[in-house]
Amino acid sequence: MRLSEHQRRILREAGLRHFGVVPLVFGSRVDDARRGGDIDLYIDKPMDAALAYPCETRMWVELQKRLGEQKIDIVTARPGEERPIDRTARAQGLPA
Repeated sequence: MRLSEHQRRILREAGLRHFGVVPLVFGSRVDDARRGGDIDLYIDKPMDAALAYPCETRMWVELQKRLGEQKIDIVTARPGEERPIDRTARAQGLPA
């Protein structure tokens, strides 16, 4: 995984604070052979979009402050939906 232990700790703390779960890191950051890329986080706690959005926003702001300006995408599971991104994140995601 192309994140330092310090960065992973910050991601874990933010996920627990805002959602009560440790986020999964997926996408290019879990592949040591790849370069660049944003930090893709998956919150495997189904929430309606209206409830998830404020939590996602607060978590994103906290991560920008603590990690510095980064491209960070936060994807939250939706109740009753199994989207392609959910399958991908669960299949390749690693705990932060």
